[in-house]
Formats: sequence, structure tokens, C-alpha cells
Amino acid sequence: MSKGEKNVQNTEGGKKIRRRKKKKLKFIIPVVAVLAVIIVVKSFSGKGSTAIPVYTDKISVGDIDTELNVSGKVVAEESVTFFAPAEAKVEEIEVEKGDIVNAGDVLLCFDEEAVAYAKQKSELEQRISSADYSSNVQYNDEQKAKLAEAEAEIAQCEAVIDSYEQYIDDLTNSITDLTALKKSDLYAKIYKVEKEMNNYDLAIQTPTKDTDVEMLMGKKMEKQNELNKLNNELSLLSDYKTDYGWEDMLTEAKKVLADYQERLSEAKSVKAGAESAVVNGNKLEGYALNKEKTKLEGQDVERKYKAVLNGVVADFNGVISDLNVVEGATVQEGTQLMVLESIDNVCVEFQASKYALETLVLGQPAEIIISGKSYTGTVSKINHIAEENTSGTATVAARIHIDNPDENIFLGLDAKLKILTASEKGVLQVPVEAVNVDSQGEFCYLIENGILVKKYVKTGISSETYIQILDGLSENQEIVTTSVYGIGLDEGMAVIGMPISGMSGAEMGGAGIESVGVNATESASVNDTEGTDVNDTQVQSAEQEDADASQKQTEDGTDNG
Repeated sequence: MSKGEKNVQNTEGGKKIRRRKKKKLKFIIPVVAVLAVIIVVKSFSGKGSTAIPVYTDKISVGDIDTELNVSGKVVAEESVTFFAPAEAKVEEIEVEKGDIVNAGDVLLCFDEEAVAYAKQKSELEQRISSADYSSNVQYNDEQKAKLAEAEAEIAQCEAVIDSYEQYIDDLTNSITDLTALKKSDLYAKIYKVEKEMNNYDLAIQTPTKDTDVEMLMGKKMEKQNELNKLNNELSLLSDYKTDYGWEDMLTEAKKVLADYQERLSEAKSVKAGAESAVVNGNKLEGYALNKEKTKLEGQDVERKYKAVLNGVVADFNGVISDLNVVEGATVQEGTQLMVLESIDNVCVEFQASKYALETLVLGQPAEIIISGKSYTGTVSKINHIAEENTSGTATVAARIHIDNPDENIFLGLDAKLKILTASEKGVLQVPVEAVNVDSQGEFCYLIENGILVKKYVKTGISSETYIQILDGLSENQEIVTTSVYGIGLDEGMAVIGMPISGMSGAEMGGAGIESVGVNATESASVNDTEGTDVNDTQVQSAEQEDADASQKQTEDGTDNG
């Protein structure tokens, strides 16, 4: 059927009625696509072969930076939590949560009355402890002196007693008259009893609160009866005396012996009392330690008193991130009051995966984006404990110190990080899409005599666009990056190279666009063959477009070589 026959006159209206063949477009599109690929391949091969067009590029020398892109939150690197220094009443709070403060600002004031009372009490306790210690030391020194005197007295008395006992034995052996000996013995006993009675009289006349006067009176009465009995015995003896008066000498010696025996008894009693009163070294050291302890407690109270007087003062410029107390509350020592976080020393904290840790090290530079503004920083901390996140993946917390913080940085904001993990200058590089991997390793495709061949390579670091080539290729070698139409490549395929380095962006885009134009031309011819209704004007327009597209395609093919 000719094109003219496709148009029929309407006898009633005199108008041309265009009849369209009712065939859906979805059946045409697959055919058009297939024909487009065939036409383009033929246009490149020039001989009707099945060679596939591919983009190629030359190996170049350049700089490669490897970056780790993560996100995190802005946090303070320096913070302080303030606690109540002592039990005190909060008199006034000068800040609210979120307030910016400067170093030296007073944040909170206490009522000092209760702390002042504690200070006075501590001072008294120190004085008492010091006095107790001094008194114990003095008493201990006195008892030591008494002990030394008693020991010296005992030694003297024992020596004198030994001498007089020997002297009395000699006198006794020299006196043969029994009456004289008896009288001498009675005189000595009477002397001893009278001395004991005198001691009782002294105790009765100078009593203390512990003196039992009634008991002493009874003891004195007993000694009085003993004395009367001794005097009666003495009165019954004759007044006979020896020629040399030895009995008088014996009586006097026995009196002296009795005196020293009494002194010895008293010295031993003093010694026993002093020994029990002397404080041992451990106990005395305990007194000294207690004194030191009370002194330290006093110093602590003094420190707390000064802290209460000073109130809570900001140590550095920062923001109040937490406030846990209200005015008028009485807080116990150690109660948390507020938290101050620095605004001068800030960082971004993020979670690093096990893969990120392979390249992350301290000191690496980073770019930080916060609210659209860029800052510089360095990796300042990497924790050595992994923790699971909400999805159960183990991650490690790390920090980027911000070198140049300003007033536009707010704690808690999200931040984007670009961490430079590796950098190489002046190295061989290829586009990332040019490197492939199989079971034998990494490789690039090269074209040899129109055939695709593999070339295995050793790679280094990579960026988003380039990969470093350590071995296997040399500068200016031409490698295949991708196929023009996304067709999968394999070694041994026939291909035609289209150098990217020699094409502008418009030309690269144009190649794809012009290919679509050829497809449209072929589609029009197919539709025409199948009898799709079109008018003469449309057909002529389509034919003109076909001619223009063919000419353009020829020109493109020539330019791209």
C-alpha cells in the first residue's frame, strides 16, 4: 500500500481522516532497542561485525587521597561535675540549664551558717584532742620517773637490809644472856608497831574521798592491843644489862632494819603502781595518731568551710548541661549539683566499625561539617573497648578534636566527618571502574588487536574516583573502563575503544543521545513497514530526521576514531 492510499477522503465533510493501525506501543519498544544496539555496533565496526564499543582511558600520574566518611555528634572534651562540698543550704542559683558561662563566674551560693558551726565544733575537738595527748604524754613521763626512783630506792633498801641483817646476826651471836636478847627483840617489835599506829593516825587525820576511816580505826585498835601485850612482856623482864650494852646496840639495829624494810615495801608498791600506769608504746602512738586524725579532720572542715564561702565557681568557659538542685534545698555532702561542659575544647564523637579501624589512627586530619560550616580537626582518641550498637554490631567510640571552634558550634549537634586515612602523591592511577576482580586477583582490561585481554595488577590506596597501581601497568597505557551501553565484558570479546580522555563531556553525552536518534529512525521505518498510519507531512519529517541523524552519527564516529 502506498502512502497516498493510506489517506481516504470523507465525502461528507471533505476532510482527510487518518486511520491508525491499533497496535500497542509496548510491542514496538523492545524491537526498537534491539535494532538500536545493532545499528550502533555496525556504525562503529564499519563492516557489520559484532564488536562492542567500550570507553577507554589512559593510565595517569596524580595524587590520591583516601577518606573515611562518617557522622557523629559534637561533645565537650572537658567537663566537670560539681558536688556539694559539705552539708549546707542552697541560698542562690545564678544559672539555668543551657546557659553559657565564663571562667570565674559564680554559679551557686550556699548559706554558710551551718558550716560555720561545724567549723567551730571541729576547732574545739582539735583543742581537746591536743590537750588529751599532751596530758597523757606528761602523765606517762611522770610515771616513768616514779618507776626509775622506785627501782633506785629498792636497790638501796635491799643493800642496807642485807648489811643490817648480817650486823644483827653478829650481835645476837655475841650476846649470851637470853634475857637481854628477849628484851632487844621486844623493843624492836614495839618500835615497829608504834610506827604502824602512827601511819594509821596520819591517814585518819588527812582522809581522802576513798579513805575508810572506820576501817583504819579498827586497824589502829588492833595494833594498840598488840603494843600493850608487848609492853607487858617487857615489864616482866629484869633490868639486867650486859657489860658492853650490846643489847641496846641490837635493839637500835633492829629498829633501823625495820625502817628500811618499810621503805622497801613502799618502794615496791610505788614501782608496781608506776609500771601499771606507764603507757606502752602502742597506746601512746594511738594517742598521737588520734591527735593527727583530729587535725586532719579540722583541716577538712576548714577546706569545706572555704568552699562553701566561695560557692560553685566555673573553672572554664562552657555551658551548663545539667542542673540537679533548686534554691532553698539543704543538700548533703557529695550531692551532685550541676555539670559544666567546655565550649572551647570540643570534639565530634563517632562510632567506628571494625573496617574503619583498619585505617583509623591517631593524628589523622579531618574535615568537619557542622550546620553547613566547615572546620578542621584531628583524630584525638580511639577507645580500646568495643560495644554493640542498637543493631547488635560491635563498634568502637572515637573522637575528632575540632581545631577552630566558634560560637556556631552547639553541643549535641550532628556533624559529618571526612577523615584523611591515606594519601599518595605522584603515583600511577586508574579510574575505579577500570579495576575488576576474579579468583586470581585484581585486573584491568586492555585491547590487543581489537580483542579484550586481562592484565593482572597490584593496587594500593583508592579514592572515590581513582585507584593506585603499584605493579602491572605503566603510565599512558590505555585501559578499558566500561562498555558504552552497559554490556557485560569478558576476555576474548571483540571491542572498539572510545577514548574518554579525548572526549568532552558534551561529546560523551552526545554519543548516547545520537544513538537514540538512530534508533528512532529505524523505528520509524519499521512502523512504516508494518502499516502504521502517518500523514505525508509526518513521513517527510521523519525521513528528514533520519537523514540528519545518519549524517550526525557518521560525523561522531569519525571524531571518536
